[in-house]
Amino acid sequence: MFHIMPRIFASLPIASLVIGGIGQPAVLVVPPALTALYVLFRDRLIRRRVGLAAWPSDGFARHVLVDDLGQLICVTLLGLPLFFAGHGLRTMLLPA
Repeated sequence: MFHIMPRIFASLPIASLVIGGIGQPAVLVVPPALTALYVLFRDRLIRRRVGLAAWPSDGFARHVLVDDLGQLICVTLLGLPLFFAGHGLRTMLLPA
């Protein structure tokens, strides 16, 4: 469960670069939105497994959620310049 998030976060900047190369800025919101949906679903799964355990277990679930959402915000902001880099490569390679 915890091994997939680094791979997802590593693929988001690549997705931004590819979307910039395609030239579809409206699609730029799709990968972070799907990742946020997965993070929230995973939080529900962790909290369901914790059940009525002690407060430290609930604190762990909160820590995982906040950490993942913070990383998602940073990676999404990193993807914006990469989108423009991909768009710039597209305009250089494909003459108007």
